[in-house]
Amino acid sequence: MSCLDEIKTMTLKLLKKIFSNSLNEYYSKEEINTLFHILIEFYLGINKINYIQDPLYIISKKNISLIESKIKMIQKKIPIQYIIGEVEHKNIKFKVNKYVLIPRPETIELCDWIIFNQKNKCKILDIGTGSGLIALILKKYITGSIVHAWDKSPLILKIAKENALKNNIEINFKIVDILKNVKVNDKFDIIVSNPPYVDKSEMQFIDESIVKYEPHSAIFVEGNDNLIFYKKIIQYSKDALNSNGTLYLECHIDRINFVKNILKINNFKNIKIKEDLFGRKRMIKACI
Repeated sequence: MSCLDEIKTMTLKLLKKIFSNSLNEYYSKEEINTLFHILIEFYLGINKINYIQDPLYIISKKNISLIESKIKMIQKKIPIQYIIGEVEHKNIKFKVNKYVLIPRPETIELCDWIIFNQKNKCKILDIGTGSGLIALILKKYITGSIVHAWDKSPLILKIAKENALKNNIEINFKIVDILKNVKVNDKFDIIVSNPPYVDKSEMQFIDESIVKYEPHSAIFVEGNDNLIFYKKIIQYSKDALNSNGTLYLECHIDRINFVKNILKINNFKNIKIKEDLFGRKRMIKACI
């Protein structure tokens, strides 16, 4: 796409053609179309309707160079969410970068499950909050809720705090490493977590862009026990949940039954496993 250096202006339609030709060896036609419209809406303020109505709209040299730089990043398989620096879910915009995991659809489904089940005015703890996605969504959609969010990294919590501030959502953030012996100083009605659950031996089966660009600490489990986060969270929740309080966890499909057994051993009751939209068993909840 270096030929663009000599072009002063071009139409939107031609830009899309060059964009597609630059990426057709990396992505499918549908993926390229999605990426193109994400970029031109975010950087140029041109949505799909604008494109359809005026494909001959003239793009300036400055904006051509901008899109060219983003194409080079896409060719390197850098996730589009990191390229534009944000994602939006449930009418909340989240800043994301290499320090926080890109939110997955099943995590939004987990939030929806909690919102559907939960009455108003409850106290919630999100363990391993990352970008703050779960905490912010629950606070916004469960009326009168008080939400606490923990993460072990000050750098990650800084991003979560920025997201809360930007969206005018009040969250009580705290630096806590759940793998340490955490004292129970508070009680909650709901505890929720999407902890690391992928074994490092499985890295070879993970998409290249995830392995290369997303934070390993949010995905892979250090050591030999790939259930260590679940064990620690369940152990803590047993004492930190109010009577009839509920623990919600996102899980690996191959290990969710092991998590269920750990919950049973720790005297949790009313254990329910939920499938995601693709029919995969990815979420579990239990009461104490």
